[in-house]
Amino acid sequence: MDKQLIKRFVILGAFLVVLFGGIFGWRAIVAARTQAAMAGMGTPQVTVSAAPVRQTEWPSELQATASLQAVQGAMLTPQLAGMVTDIRFDSGAKVEKGQLLVQLNDATQRAQLQNDESGLKLAQTKLAQQRTLYKQHNVSQLALQEAETAYTQARAAVSSDHATIAKLQVRAPFTGHLGLRQVSLGQYVDSSTSVVNLQQWDPIYAVFQIPQQQLARLATGQPVILGVDGLKQARFTGKLTAVGAQVESGTRNVQVQATLANPDGVLRPGMFGEVTVRTGQGRQVLAVPDSAITYNTYGEYVYVVEQGKQGLVARQKNVKTGESRNGLTVVTRGLQAGERVVTSGQVKLHPGATVSVAPSTAARPAAASTTQAPGSRS
Repeated sequence: MDKQLIKRFVILGAFLVVLFGGIFGWRAIVAARTQAAMAGMGTPQVTVSAAPVRQTEWPSELQATASLQAVQGAMLTPQLAGMVTDIRFDSGAKVEKGQLLVQLNDATQRAQLQNDESGLKLAQTKLAQQRTLYKQHNVSQLALQEAETAYTQARAAVSSDHATIAKLQVRAPFTGHLGLRQVSLGQYVDSSTSVVNLQQWDPIYAVFQIPQQQLARLATGQPVILGVDGLKQARFTGKLTAVGAQVESGTRNVQVQATLANPDGVLRPGMFGEVTVRTGQGRQVLAVPDSAITYNTYGEYVYVVEQGKQGLVARQKNVKTGESRNGLTVVTRGLQAGERVVTSGQVKLHPGATVSVAPSTAARPAAASTTQAPGSRS
């Protein structure tokens, strides 16, 4: 090969080595300076919100969703068929026990009653005559017995007429409030025809279910508080009055009944609300806001804000939790009173991360008690 050509290749190779060496060398210098600059800046802080671990009174109570039922309620229907001749109530009215609501045509029965009453008077007169004659030994004992039987039959006929006439009337079986009228004048009705719904509102039942594991905590007489959304009077008090006789095999729940005063008729059958049963004395517990608890495959943990060498840092702590109620969760293991736990911003954290705590503008979570809004869990 020509020496001149070889010399050119050597020069070109040397040039390329110098060129690429300069490029990579410059990049290495820039990377080193950047790394040094970042090291000098330190780890960036993560802004979080935090709240202290508080020791608080934790009431011993159970909570559930309850359905309201009338102590007494019925859809009134006639006992006999007939035509409506009189209606003596207004829809939605309050009525007293025994009050006449609907009258059916009883003209035929009243005519029969007059006839049987006349027969009763005649039988009574004959019986009196037979008793007088029997005392005078003018008639036999058999004749007297026949007169007594005739009188008894006549009296039974009158009683039957009165019973039939009563069955042609629809009366309130108990004091309560009526629903909407279902019949009209002149309408022919029978025992399957609905006349009006009658419900007793005061007192009223709250019926709910409790898991079988909590059955031992229940006893009749325990105070009960019912919360109903949408009512001006949000809270109603009463007592637990009955516990179901068996546990339902499908759900393993037991049905429970509480009785509540309802003098103003604010509560209505069919409503639902959150019921709280006080099952005993409260206890002192450590509690944190619900948002402080984080979950992973290994269990539950929180981030605790501690003072480090160069500022505040977040330390991860595994915890064991208990009941949750009104935005608070009981911590049974892993924390001490006074420690600060991160309540928001955990997604940006890792163990040992430098943090800054934002000033809290939100109200502190309320203590766990039955004065809070319904809907919490236990």
